[in-house]
Amino acid sequence: MIVLLLICGVGIYRVASAPDDNLRVSWKSGVSYPGAVNAVGATQAFASWRDLAVGVTVAWPARGTWADFTQVNSFYTTWAGQPYTKAFGIPLFPDDVGATVEGCIAGNYDDYWRTFANTMNSTGLTAQGTIIRLGWEFNQDPQSGTPSQFAACFRQIESTVSAIAPGLVWDWNVNRGPSSQMPGSSVLDAYPGNQYVNLIGVDSYDDWPAANTPGGWQDQLNGPYGLNYWLNFAKAHGKRLSVPEWGIATGGMWPGHEGGDDPAYIKDMYDFFSANKAWIAFESYYNDSGTAIFNPVENPAASAEYQKLWG
Repeated sequence: MIVLLLICGVGIYRVASAPDDNLRVSWKSGVSYPGAVNAVGATQAFASWRDLAVGVTVAWPARGTWADFTQVNSFYTTWAGQPYTKAFGIPLFPDDVGATVEGCIAGNYDDYWRTFANTMNSTGLTAQGTIIRLGWEFNQDPQSGTPSQFAACFRQIESTVSAIAPGLVWDWNVNRGPSSQMPGSSVLDAYPGNQYVNLIGVDSYDDWPAANTPGGWQDQLNGPYGLNYWLNFAKAHGKRLSVPEWGIATGGMWPGHEGGDDPAYIKDMYDFFSANKAWIAFESYYNDSGTAIFNPVENPAASAEYQKLWG
């Protein structure tokens, strides 16, 4: 395993890379199989299909209880045994247990986060430079609180964990476009500060608007809070951009707003990554129901285009 030292913003952090990572594309590329029973096996099959080793995988532990994502379990130990970088979606607190963003800010849950830090250390995930997408897509989640509350909660958690597990990589991860939860420029008030963040992340699917509509791709790329907006935001803060989730949108995921089986969207995303490769920390295709391009091939035209470009 090769370990790279990356200088980003105010600090140095480590990102583990698979030995054969990125033979055909010049940025770290990966996949997510959130619905797979054997996500590790599915990830390996995806790599074989595209004939390109996976450089990163995006995954989520269970989050119904604190123990689900703070304690050592088979999710963490299984992924720790894989040679590529891991990016985990970790919530601010579990669903439906009475936790609040105010309690987070007050440090009421710090003991849980100390347990999480020790879990990352004991499983080896800290040493591997695992990426933590804390409160990912917070600008669409009412539990995130106000922008300033989210920023304060993020700082509290990151400070608590990093005091014990300083090798983790923290990704401040928005959803592309304006949102009703944190509309317009208010989302910028959720930024916790450079010293707490290593990467700027944006999740982006072929929807709202679809890239197959007139001007749809240009809106995704250059519209309000689009891909280039967040790329420039990352650059301004001395960070690299991650795209932990992206993909085709079909199957009634967002009726009336989906791009469908659109190979041009795949090419557009490839061109975006290629043009900005020096600033792309990683990208990961979200291969699940409605977005799948392999095993199963739900979108054959997009699947063929992806395999041609990435393979």
